[in-house]
Amino acid sequence: MVLFFETKQDFNFDFETTSLAYLNRYPNPYAKHVLSADTLDYQIDSHGQLCTTRLIVKTGRLPKFIRPFLGVSNVNSWILEKLVINPKTNTLHSYTSNIDHRRFIKVEEYLKYKGDPVSGSTTLEAKVKFSSNFFGLKSKIEEWSHSRFSTNIQNSRDGLHYVMTKLKQRNKAV
Repeated sequence: MVLFFETKQDFNFDFETTSLAYLNRYPNPYAKHVLSADTLDYQIDSHGQLCTTRLIVKTGRLPKFIRPFLGVSNVNSWILEKLVINPKTNTLHSYTSNIDHRRFIKVEEYLKYKGDPVSGSTTLEAKVKFSSNFFGLKSKIEEWSHSRFSTNIQNSRDGLHYVMTKLKQRNKAV
């Protein structure tokens, strides 16, 4: 069984602020578990879109039922992020997935930010897929990951909002 998590949220910030904040969302006080975010590649494609590939390293606690298999209680996760920002359509598409621990759990996150130039707001549509190949604990691992993600999603949104607010404050001061 594969589990999904879907959510939609509106931000009262224009697309330019939202996309800039997304690119610069680390560090922030809501993401202390993020150890690093490094840009591996970026380019402007033939359609005028910014395309980036980043590597993000996070730390986290493992569930007790997995610890005997790995022998540790904390583990670092390496996450690959592919991002396309289209300034003509006011859209940002992001795909992230862990590149390690895939035998236990694979988490794929698909994000779409769409700016509305009339209202000056930006809408986020998110879909996350949790899939495990670990025989015997597959459902339990997927359910744990889904539950943990559902609990932590607010910190991600608060962190992004924090960065957007800081950007707006900096623009007003200039």
